[in-house]
This record gives sequence, structure tokens and C-alpha cells, in this order.
Amino acid sequence: MARFFAGLARLAMGTELPVQVAAVCYRLRGSSVEFLLVNTSSGKWTFPKGRLCPALSPSESAAREAWEEAGVHGRIEEIHFAHYLDTKRTLGHDSLTREVRIAAFLMEVHRTEDPQESGRNPSWFSPQQARKRLAEGRLSPYSRQIAKMIDAAVDQLAVKSRRQAAILMRMQGRRRLASVR
Repeated sequence: MARFFAGLARLAMGTELPVQVAAVCYRLRGSSVEFLLVNTSSGKWTFPKGRLCPALSPSESAAREAWEEAGVHGRIEEIHFAHYLDTKRTLGHDSLTREVRIAAFLMEVHRTEDPQESGRNPSWFSPQQARKRLAEGRLSPYSRQIAKMIDAAVDQLAVKSRRQAAILMRMQGRRRLASVR
């Protein structure tokens, strides 16, 4: 079953590379946004990410990774908003790596607890700090791609905010019309 989901994910993303999922976790602080990053086993900062779980949808798999690696719960978007290439160490070989394509899902964090996995050090960063941390320790093409996920997430959140504001304005307009009648 896992191969079936991985095959569908590769087909949907137009790649023969292995596909993983990431939860781009955020929280709103007044008029600003913060992003949650975790440490990899090699010490780099990244989004909570991992393999597709055969019993879960891709977004549910990403949410599960966020809970396991960062101890966060919240609302995750069902469709990925972007994807990027990254490298992953080959099992049993510290010096060998392979490319993986990561489907990124936005997740608004509602609550936190201690993560299931130790050594992940979940930490909140401003968009500027997150871009810098994500770029550290990665080769140039990969550092640019993963850092761009912050920009894509901020853009996605701005669109979402405008959409919500438009809906609220329409609802308020209907209430005013109803009260006039």
C-alpha cells in the first residue's frame, strides 16, 4: 500500500524521485507570523517531514510528522501549496545522499506538547530568521529552494487572509441589510 501512495505522489508531482511530506507549521502573533523548525539528526534546521504513511492521506502524513517531531497539533491544509528538492542521507552511509522531492503542507498550530522524537529542538522563528536557518548547512540549490518555502507560505497566508477578510465583509454587509429591513 505504501508503494501505491508513493507512486501516486510521484505521478502527481511529475517526478521519479522519492516523495516525502513536510508540515510548514506556523502561528500568528498579532500582525506577524512565526514558523516552527526542527533539527535533523545532522543538526540542520528543517520543517517536520517524513515518508508517506500508507494508512493516511499525504496531508495527514505531514500532520503526523509535525506531531512526532515537533509535538504540535493544529489544522493542516489538505493540498500541498509548494514542493522543493532536498537531500537525505542514505541509510547506513553518512557520506552518501540522495535527492527527495518534498510536498509542503501549511499547518496552523493550535497547541504544542513535548515531541515524541528526542533531539528535534522545535523552535519558532520569524520568516527572515527561518529562511536563514533553513539555508544553513545546505548546498546552494537546495538552500535556495527550501528557503523559498517561507516566501511561498507567507504569500499563501496573505491570500488566505484576504479571502477571509472578503468573506467577513460580505457577512457584515448581509447583517446590515437584514437589520435595515
